[in-house]
Amino acid sequence: MVTKDIAYLLRVERIDAFSNLIRLLAGQAGNMINFKELSATLGISLQTVKNYTVYAEKTFIIQRITPYFRNLRKEISKSPVMYFNDIGMRNFAIRQFGRYAMLSELGFVFQNLIYNLLSEKTRADGSTIHYWRTKDKAEVDFVINRGENILPVEVKCKELKDKSITRSLKGFINRYNPKEAWVVNLGFKEETKIGDTLIRFIPYYEKISV
Repeated sequence: MVTKDIAYLLRVERIDAFSNLIRLLAGQAGNMINFKELSATLGISLQTVKNYTVYAEKTFIIQRITPYFRNLRKEISKSPVMYFNDIGMRNFAIRQFGRYAMLSELGFVFQNLIYNLLSEKTRADGSTIHYWRTKDKAEVDFVINRGENILPVEVKCKELKDKSITRSLKGFINRYNPKEAWVVNLGFKEETKIGDTLIRFIPYYEKISV
């Protein structure tokens, strides 16, 4: 109902398509978005999908993050990832209430929660949030770009037991040599180092100071 009201206020021609787009994006929160696939699924033009996505951003339903590159042209041209500003709206869009059916589904919701927390912290200081992914599928959930300093953030919706570092995070550290890296998780708190990079394991409920 909320998305239909927004579509009406924006004078969207295909209210049903706009509502269905929000539902599809809700099911793909935290994943890279393929606009061509959305266009084919919804039966509307590629440009209309992109326009409706912009409407959803302008009305603060979703936020997009782009991949982290030192080359700005690549950053703009690659597929974005979408997150919902309100997880309740995301759940409402796909009629998902109560317990999550699959652990992977809970993982994406947890990732969306961490994105929202990071977004609140970075909004005031001009930092930008991105994700990182390579051709061999190494991936870091978030990269906070603060100009000369970058901060990779990996999100783990699990109870960690030790200071193990994933191949993806190691790859990012080896390539960019950040001063610090985070692994946000359910409850494990510890620190370790790879070279000159301090790696902090942070429980999600602790105050996150970017």
